[in-house]
Amino acid sequence: MRYLTVIFWGFIWGEVIGYIGGQLELLQYSSFEIGIVAAVVCLVTSVATHMMADKPAANADEASQS
Repeated sequence: MRYLTVIFWGFIWGEVIGYIGGQLELLQYSSFEIGIVAAVVCLVTSVATHMMADKPAANADEASQS
């Protein structure tokens, strides 16, 4: 369920940022492509940070026992 929320809000924020950036740079605005790319980037970032945070830290007691 967490990843569905990330995809949803990534899509929404991608639309907003893409529209504003497109207007500032006078570029053509492609809503579906921008939303999909933003959702994928947010999902990959969320999964990567979750995987890095779940790594157990090296314990000093384990190192001294070896």
